[in-house]
Amino acid sequence: MPKNKLIYLLMVLVAFIWGGTFNAAGFALTEFHPLTIALLRFAIATVILLLIGHREIFSTPVNKSDWLNFFLLGFTGIFAYNVFFLYAMKYTSAVNGSLITAVNPIVTAILATLLLKEKFTTRLAGGALLSFIGVVLVTSAGSWQTIRSFKFNFGDILILCSVISWSLYAIVGKTVSTSFSPLITTFYGFLTGTLILLPFGLFSKPGPAAIPSAGWPAIAAVLYLALIGSVLAFFWWNKGVATLGASRSSIFINLIPVATIIISFFFNEPITPVQIAGCVLVIGAVVLATGREPEAALQRNEGAGSFSHLPRQE
Repeated sequence: MPKNKLIYLLMVLVAFIWGGTFNAAGFALTEFHPLTIALLRFAIATVILLLIGHREIFSTPVNKSDWLNFFLLGFTGIFAYNVFFLYAMKYTSAVNGSLITAVNPIVTAILATLLLKEKFTTRLAGGALLSFIGVVLVTSAGSWQTIRSFKFNFGDILILCSVISWSLYAIVGKTVSTSFSPLITTFYGFLTGTLILLPFGLFSKPGPAAIPSAGWPAIAAVLYLALIGSVLAFFWWNKGVATLGASRSSIFINLIPVATIIISFFFNEPITPVQIAGCVLVIGAVVLATGREPEAALQRNEGAGSFSHLPRQE
C-alpha cells in the first residue's frame, strides 16, 4: 500500500479508536474522578511507550531548547485539552460539545496558516464546511428542534478552549516532527503531560487509591484508554500530522462522531436516515480535503523539514 494511503487508513482507525473512548470513559467514570482517569491513562501510556521504545528514547539526544516544545505538547494536548473537555461536560450538553468540536478543522487550518504557513486550499475549506454540516446532522439526528435549542453557555466556552488546545497540540506536533520521530514526539508529550496532571489526578476523589476496589469493567476501560486510545492512537495521529500537516489531519477528527454512530449500530442502538446522510457527508469531506497532496506540502516533504529524510524516523 502506498505510504500516504496507509497514513489515511491509520487516521481513520484513530477516529474509530477515539470514538470508542467515549464508551470506555463511561465505564471508568463509575469508579474514578475524571482527572484521575486522565492521570492513569497517560501515566500507563508513558510507561508502555518507554518499555516499547526505550532504545530509541535513550539513544535520541534531546537539547534544552527541545524541552519547551515537549512541555507545550504535554500542556496543550494532554493536560489542557482533558481539563477543558472534562469540566465543559459539567455545564454543556453532548450535542453542544460535538457541534463546537466540529469546528476543530477550521480552527486548526487557520492556526496552521498563521503559524506554520500551511496552505489553506479551497479543497480543505470545502472539506471543513462539509464535515461540519455532517457532524450537525449526526449529532442532532436531523431534529430542527435540537439545532434550534442550541444556546451558548460557559461549558461551550470551555469546549472551544479544548478545541484550541488540541489545534495547538497539532501545530506543535508538526513542528516537533521535523526533528523527532512519532515515537519520541508522543513519548515526551505524554511524559510532560503526565507530570502536569500528577498533582490534580492524585488528590482528586476518588483517586488512585480506589484502584484495588475498582471493578474489572472500570479497570479494563482505563487500560483501553491508555493502551489503545493513547499509545496506539496518539502515535498514529502524530505520524499523520508529520506526513499530512496539521490542517489536513484535523479533518479526520470529525470522523469521531461517525465512528461512534457506527459502533452504536453494532450495539443495536437506533440510527436515523439523517444520521446516515451526515456520516456520508463527513466521509465525503475527508475524501475531498485529503484527495490531493497540496503543492506546498509536497515541497516541504521533499525539503529539509520532511520527516522522511531523518535517520531517526522508522
